[in-house]
Amino acid sequence: MTAGALLASPVLVHAETDQDKLNRIQSELQGNQEELQNKQQEKGQIEQDIQALQQKLDELNTAITTNQKELSDTQEAIRKTEEEITRKKEHIAYLQVQIEKRQEVIKQRLQTVQEQPRINLITEVLINAKNLAELLENLYSINLILNSDNDIVKEQVRDQKAVEKETLAVEAKERDLKDYEAKLTAKKQELDINKQQEQQILDELSAKLAQTNAEIESAEEVASLLEAQRQAVQANIAAAERAKQEAIRQQEAAKNNNGTVSAPSPSKPVAPPASNTGGFIKPAAGAFTSGFGPRVVNGKPGFHYGVDIAQGGHVPVVAAAGGIVIKAHYSSSYGNVVYMTHNISGKQYTTVYAHLASMNVSTGQTVSQGQQIGVMGNTGQSYGQHLHFELHVGAWNAAKSNAVNPVPYLR
Repeated sequence: MTAGALLASPVLVHAETDQDKLNRIQSELQGNQEELQNKQQEKGQIEQDIQALQQKLDELNTAITTNQKELSDTQEAIRKTEEEITRKKEHIAYLQVQIEKRQEVIKQRLQTVQEQPRINLITEVLINAKNLAELLENLYSINLILNSDNDIVKEQVRDQKAVEKETLAVEAKERDLKDYEAKLTAKKQELDINKQQEQQILDELSAKLAQTNAEIESAEEVASLLEAQRQAVQANIAAAERAKQEAIRQQEAAKNNNGTVSAPSPSKPVAPPASNTGGFIKPAAGAFTSGFGPRVVNGKPGFHYGVDIAQGGHVPVVAAAGGIVIKAHYSSSYGNVVYMTHNISGKQYTTVYAHLASMNVSTGQTVSQGQQIGVMGNTGQSYGQHLHFELHVGAWNAAKSNAVNPVPYLR
């Protein structure tokens, strides 16, 4: 059976009255307001979590900065200590040279003693002295030589101890500094890991906040559209009530004029002025680039509740059927979007035209089939110029449970 036959076939189910529609829309609005309230509370909690986490990150950044300064200072101290070690090694080398020189002097002294025993040296000095003064002078010289040997030995011992002490002190200082450097490096790694973990949590919370904001914005759009539908139905009910009262007034007037009572004509709900019997037409020129049904977007599974029609250049978008514009506005997801309600063979339909470059109609406007309502564009969450077109059998709702594949309905 074709879509045209479906449109023409009698509806056996109970028809939804305007009051039924109003009750349903008001119920959806109430549910929407509860969802908005919950999302706002969720958003507030996420913002508090982000604020607390940001404070922890600030503290971590301070700790990292302090630790980095200590690490830099320590590394500078190590550099200076290494320079000091170099100078000490140069001094040690100098002392070593002095030690070697003294060792050579001592060696020569020993050789002299071995070649001429000290006793013989003293005897020779005594024998060869010409007088007492010369003897005393020679003995004084011998004493200086002996004391000089003792001084050389003492200097040798002192310098060796100094070399050992300086070497041990510098090496100990270097070890301490390198141990401290290792601790600071380990602390830096720990702080960096903590920061990465906290940043990951912050990124996740920020993404969750963005998602919640998008859901809030979507819920607000839904509320706006439901409110527009509610007002349209209320206007329809009011018009029907006025028609009913006018019929009663005319009946009373006829009764007063003729004295007879004519049977009142049954009142009917006022339908949208633009009624259609021929179904829907394709709303824009171009090729169908994405169909109705499941699809994957950015690696995530989803459901496409309409079809995409794409073509380059200036492409007019027209009403697929005559009806009333229930909403024409800008949406963060749909961009410039027009919602229309239609009455075809006594049955309600809703069409959606999204991502328009511009709109030629406004909320509440009556539009005929084929009339231009906008221009194909690339606004909102769109990746290239196209028209996203939806068809709902009945009223539009947040769950889009009435959405159907528009293609079989087009002629």
